[in-house]
Amino acid sequence: MKLLTKTSYYYIIYTIPVLIITTVLFYFFLLNEIGESNESILQQRVRVIQNYIKNEDDSILTVLESNNEVFVKEIEKNKIITQEIKDTLIFSKHLQEDLAYKILEVNSIINGKNYKIKVLKSTIEFDELMEVVLIVFATIVFLLFSIIFFINRKISEKLWMSFWFTLDYTKKFNVTSSNSIKLESSNIDEFNELNTSINQMTSKMISDYHNQKKFTENASHEFQTPFAIIKGKIDLMLQNKNLDLDTLEGLISVDDAINRLSRINKSLLLLSKIENRQYSQSDNVLLLPLIEKCKALNDDFILDKSLKFIYEDTEELYFNVNYELCYILFNNIMQNAIRHNVENGTITVLIKKNSIAISNSGELNPLNDKIIFERFEKNGTNSHSVGLGLSIVKEIAEVYNINISYSYENKLHVFTLNQFA
Repeated sequence: MKLLTKTSYYYIIYTIPVLIITTVLFYFFLLNEIGESNESILQQRVRVIQNYIKNEDDSILTVLESNNEVFVKEIEKNKIITQEIKDTLIFSKHLQEDLAYKILEVNSIINGKNYKIKVLKSTIEFDELMEVVLIVFATIVFLLFSIIFFINRKISEKLWMSFWFTLDYTKKFNVTSSNSIKLESSNIDEFNELNTSINQMTSKMISDYHNQKKFTENASHEFQTPFAIIKGKIDLMLQNKNLDLDTLEGLISVDDAINRLSRINKSLLLLSKIENRQYSQSDNVLLLPLIEKCKALNDDFILDKSLKFIYEDTEELYFNVNYELCYILFNNIMQNAIRHNVENGTITVLIKKNSIAISNSGELNPLNDKIIFERFEKNGTNSHSVGLGLSIVKEIAEVYNINISYSYENKLHVFTLNQFA
């Protein structure tokens, strides 16, 4: 829900009870005012009738009596009628319904005669008054909310312009971009503080990125140099024919450790580069030729275990990804399938319905799909594995919006990949 919508929602929630209470108070106030107005009108009519009687203007009195608005009758001189206003219903022949009236009866001595004067005034009925109040209330509510909506929209376009610019900037921000810009100050304190914080944060991110990138580049060179020197020295020592068996085995063990350490170093540096988005170029990579290239590279290992490589459905499928990283991704999956396979096992490639599945035989128990992509997580006791292959696969997949999942089906370990937009 948008902030403007949320604000309007709460405004409506708190405004409606106020309007309802106001409407109820307005109704009773209006009812009271109408009642007082009717009483004042009746009093005025009595004075007018008294004046007509005093002036013996019988023609006007006859007209008023014919309209059932006034009744005048001479009564005994000593009879006194208490002035009282009553509510009553009088049937209307024209409308064929009872109508509400207020009646005022008084006696008045005029020209030595005692007269009973009764005046009537139709009043607004309760339901008619309620109908008017509800119509007024609905009109006010509609106009109020329409004005609020219009004003909020117009105000938000101006007040939130700085915020939308900031939001657009954060969406487009790329730590690898050399054309970074600074958010300008705003005349709104809160947005100005936000822009200042984002500027500081992005500057720190860019600085950290460049420092880490520089470290990665330096480490790639500095670590490999001593590894190469140590390995060269060990190779020279292994060529010495005068070594005893224990020394030879020790040097071979050291050589294996150096090779393993070198592979770990390369894998960690690769992970660092992927996480820092240092592979910016993307290609539309056709997967089947890439899979065949990976197979050709690993043919010796496939033959060594007498594995059967099977292509099932091989529809044309492209992944939008950096070609080098795509090759590393599928080569790691294939090496994982070979390394953890059994003698005379199978590796199957299935490309169908916008996804690719690579399955292999192996241990007869499913792997823990929650940890197999974790770093240094090993499945089995293979000494050649550094435990980073599937971590690199997962990292590449996340960068390029590739969904990768593991399942165990028909005694086969299956890795399924598909790319979503």
